[in-house]
Amino acid sequence: MNSKDKASFKIKRVIYELKKALDEKDSKVLAFCSPQQLSNFITKFESILQMIMMNNIPTKNERVLGIANLVADQWSYDLELGIILIDAEQAYIEI
Repeated sequence: MNSKDKASFKIKRVIYELKKALDEKDSKVLAFCSPQQLSNFITKFESILQMIMMNNIPTKNERVLGIANLVADQWSYDLELGIILIDAEQAYIEI
């Protein structure tokens, strides 16, 4: 699996997990961010997935989203969704 395929897979997973957290009103996740913020993350990752699929990927220095920093600074370390978010952003940066 090449880096674009890995990133696409991880981004699809994070979108799924974010939607699941919203739909289920996951109290562990919502303790650290609002439903609006989760929706914004979904929108951002959907946009990134489209760019990858269209092979319209920005330069590496323009791929830092800041989501990983926010999660690392503000979320609990044991939240699986946080780990998935960080992993998806890192995969996108490493394309």
